[in-house]
Amino acid sequence: LTAIKAALFIQQKKFQPGAQEFLDAKVVEREILRLERIVNDFLLFARPTEPQLANVPVGPLLQEVQTLLLPQLAKNKVQLLLDPPPPLRVRADAAQIKQVLINLIQNAADAIGQEGVVKLRARQNRKRLGQKETDVVILEVEDNGKGISQEVRKRLFDPFFTTKDTGTGLGLSIAAGIVQKHAGALEYQTALGHGTTFGIVLPAASGQAGEGAD
Repeated sequence: LTAIKAALFIQQKKFQPGAQEFLDAKVVEREILRLERIVNDFLLFARPTEPQLANVPVGPLLQEVQTLLLPQLAKNKVQLLLDPPPPLRVRADAAQIKQVLINLIQNAADAIGQEGVVKLRARQNRKRLGQKETDVVILEVEDNGKGISQEVRKRLFDPFFTTKDTGTGLGLSIAAGIVQKHAGALEYQTALGHGTTFGIVLPAASGQAGEGAD
């Protein structure tokens, strides 16, 4: 795919913008990118990478994801709002958790379609992870979309199950797998006609007090 993309890039330079050849090349480019996403999803599902754990500040991570996705969501008049996060840290691989957040936000935007709001927030809590109760940080992605039907909920995390025409059905499976490798949990709450909230539950960084937990 990389070689095909490189060859296409060279050929595109020869075409005049607006010419049929130029338009055809754009179609090929879109299809290559779609294939690339599918292949990457399969690789992530089949060979998940072990997380490189570190103490990650939550605020900058959420702000980076918001900045990255704001333009994409704005095309469909979907707002991406970030509640000012408290000074929390999680024990995590920042790149992998960023990937999970991006997946959840894109799913939220798809559920809205046109004109809506996706909210990002972080909060402290205490939850049972594994065999013990521990301090956790929950990264939440909330949308005001159509919610998830009972039938879809039954298969939500099944590999290859999707309600999208162009999806592989691996996004949530990969996201759940990443969170599990962090000794965390991926939770959700949904109501038809009122939207959905996904929560990425991660162990708080050691030494982080449980003050403010609800």
